[in-house]
Amino acid sequence: MLRKIYITSLAIFMLTLSPVLAQQWEVGANLSGSGYMGDINPSNPIYFKSFAGGINLKYNFNPTWGVKAGANFLELTGSDRDFSSQLQQNRNLNFRNHVLEVSAVAEFNFFKFIANRKDNRYTPYLFAGVAGIMHNPFVTFSTGEKYYLRDLYLENDLFDRSYKPSRYAVAIPFGAGFKYNISGPWTLGAEIGYRTALTDHIDNVSGNYTTLIYSDLPASTRARIDEATWLFLADKSNNLEENAGKMRGNGQPLDGYMTAGVTVTYTFISRKCYWW
Repeated sequence: MLRKIYITSLAIFMLTLSPVLAQQWEVGANLSGSGYMGDINPSNPIYFKSFAGGINLKYNFNPTWGVKAGANFLELTGSDRDFSSQLQQNRNLNFRNHVLEVSAVAEFNFFKFIANRKDNRYTPYLFAGVAGIMHNPFVTFSTGEKYYLRDLYLENDLFDRSYKPSRYAVAIPFGAGFKYNISGPWTLGAEIGYRTALTDHIDNVSGNYTTLIYSDLPASTRARIDEATWLFLADKSNNLEENAGKMRGNGQPLDGYMTAGVTVTYTFISRKCYWW
């Protein structure tokens, strides 16, 4: 009996509270182009080569400030062939990476924004926060073979010759956007963002060419790749004997990635909202 009274009381409380909380909660989705910056693309901030998408849930403290939790899936890709540098043409590296990102950001509206209110229906905004990512760079050959690069020991590490980069990293997202309430609870926007990844292994290019030989690799690795393919991936200039131990990356400690695209948001609205 007490359980039923408790559940009934809780339901009544939530129904009473929901009009007050209306306008504070939003759900949204985004679709964007995705790009990468790192050892293969050190300087081009508009190197957008693929796509990304995600969903988010936002809590608004007031019409100016809010916090947003999001989950995004991004494809990142890069190739030395896209750049005119002779060093990159000779190195001839490339990669793809599927990145799962979970983030929490604070958002600041320059103008007061209240969905379904004519006087406060648009604003530019800024956002910044923190994210956790899971990733695993790979290459796919035209013949269909797919190789995850972090498992292949293609580079040296000064402290551990069998070093393998982690699949997990922290990233710092920040950016800006513009949103416009088109009708009722529905808002459209445009947004551009950048993430500084606290890792130099988004592209699996970071340090020096490996000094290992094929027989040094773990048996589990040799079971997945033959010697000719491993040598090709370690140094596509076919000169590993001379390049072993020399710089393979660009010397910068961190990679990054960016998005630019559109957003759609649904706001839970009540006429009793205290912002009116």
